[in-house]
Amino acid sequence: MHDRFIVYGVEASYFTRKVLALFAYKGLPTDFRRKTLMVAPEVEAKAGTRLMPVVVTPEGEWLWDSTPIALAMERRFPESPVLPPTPVLQVTARILEDFFDEWPTRQALHFRWYYAADREHGGGSVARDILGIAQDAPLDAEGEAMVEKARMSVESWATRTAQAIGADAAAQDEMVGEFVRLVEILDQHFAEVPFLLGDRPTLPDFALAGGLAAHFLYDPTPRGLIERHGPQLIAYQERLDAARADSVPPWSENDAFAETLAPLLQHVALGFHSFLKANHAALAAGQKEVTLDLGYGARRLSTRRYTERTRAETAAALAGLDAAAREQVEAVLEPLGVLEALRLPVIL
Repeated sequence: MHDRFIVYGVEASYFTRKVLALFAYKGLPTDFRRKTLMVAPEVEAKAGTRLMPVVVTPEGEWLWDSTPIALAMERRFPESPVLPPTPVLQVTARILEDFFDEWPTRQALHFRWYYAADREHGGGSVARDILGIAQDAPLDAEGEAMVEKARMSVESWATRTAQAIGADAAAQDEMVGEFVRLVEILDQHFAEVPFLLGDRPTLPDFALAGGLAAHFLYDPTPRGLIERHGPQLIAYQERLDAARADSVPPWSENDAFAETLAPLLQHVALGFHSFLKANHAALAAGQKEVTLDLGYGARRLSTRRYTERTRAETAAALAGLDAAAREQVEAVLEPLGVLEALRLPVIL
């Protein structure tokens, strides 16, 4: 038994950085350990998964999957909550976390593995981490060859995944267009409000921050797009990095979000929730692909069982409310289009 949490992952990992940001905000004593090729077999055997990050609690419990990790920490440390106590904001937080976990990851893969500068920068960072080589360590010819081999191995997996989720080179216009639109929406929001749901960070802020830290403000191409179309995101990331649960304002008694969040929720409904509905129908019919057109032409995407499970978990947050609270949530969120996908029946 030890007195600190251990987080295994890599620096340029979306969900590793999400969990590290959450733990820093909650003030949890944390040791970050790179999941190198040397330790991976032991970590994966004990955790029962190849995914990152993996958390080892002070009691020796092994946890994985960023949302269950976050919810476990919410139960364990209720004095530093990241889920709002009121129904509208709590359901909105779950909807947005599911979005930032499941949808912008397409752009994260696209930029990193289909643009040479991003492939070298972000892909090289991942390769160094899994080899246990410091990011700033000088390399000789042999070291360069080792890093390149490791990078190409990760790239092989990443490009197969990108193709399956409709984020490959053929989707460039869609990936860039959807990313710029999201950045512009967030820029307008953060010009008025410190965090997604108000004056203090909530669960979806850490999902967004993980993507920014590991990909969108790290890799050259998406960072350049943010600098041109959404500079408020840079200031937002700095605010979130500095925020600590013991020094944020109390929860607002007003169970409402800023008007500037409405365009984000509509964006979620038009894109991600369109996929959720198509994915649900395809899985229910036993199909392996869905067709989706977000205005850039029809594309075929593989069905995603995990995404259907997270949809059902988000839906459970709405279904678990009492009638009065559910009516309150529906009055606010129904017009924005983000509840239809949550009413689909559970199929997995």
